[in-house]
Amino acid sequence: MRWFGYCRLLLAASLLWAAPSFPAQSVAPVIHLSVDLHEAPRRIFHARLVLPARPGPMALLYPEWIPGEHAPDGPVGELVGLRFTAGGKTIPWRRDDVNMYMFHVEVPEGATSVEAAYDYLSPALGEGFSAGPSADSSIAVLEWNLVVLYPAGLSSDSLMYQASLRMPQGWKFASALTPVAQAEDHVDFAPVSLTTLVDSPVLAGEHFRSVVLAPDVRPPHRINIAADNAAALEIPADQLAGYSRLIREEG
Repeated sequence: MRWFGYCRLLLAASLLWAAPSFPAQSVAPVIHLSVDLHEAPRRIFHARLVLPARPGPMALLYPEWIPGEHAPDGPVGELVGLRFTAGGKTIPWRRDDVNMYMFHVEVPEGATSVEAAYDYLSPALGEGFSAGPSADSSIAVLEWNLVVLYPAGLSSDSLMYQASLRMPQGWKFASALTPVAQAEDHVDFAPVSLTTLVDSPVLAGEHFRSVVLAPDVRPPHRINIAADNAAALEIPADQLAGYSRLIREEG
């Protein structure tokens, strides 16, 4: 298997209107989303979300309408182990009676944030765009809509997320997101809107190669390749020349 990155996507996130649970302020608060891919070879993505909150009811949504898929097929059935806490204490949650993509919690008095922890189980077989397989023993394609929850009643452009990612030792990655801090197996990205986050997937893998195309053209262009083995990273010179020619002609 070999994955190339990326095509840009348009966001068509589904929003249901409910009373916003964010504290009132002129600047949108930043939601922190941490994803751990250490068990991606077992097709398990661990996620942790920290949302600013105020006491009272809060409604959160899992993306239902996925960019570029034109159907309400967000893989909510693969979201497991959901747990909410506030101030270090577990708080109960319930699924909406009508909308299976909506979750309700009651933020306790004195709480200023709510933390959600959950896993996404990437299927081993099947089709369906982002709902299909997205990881194997040496490659993971992280589409953020698979692991994000967002407050109901607010537009995707107004919601700000700061994402971070942990990967197995030795893995490399590529994304349109801007890294602001990076270690061997960890990277923090600059805050972006939910619209931009979902439009900026991550390609990660043990066997990884990034190739510069049309080096005389600015801004820089690259093709990023992740594969099941090092040999599969090879790409013929005439094919690379064709990609470079395409970029020059487009310019």
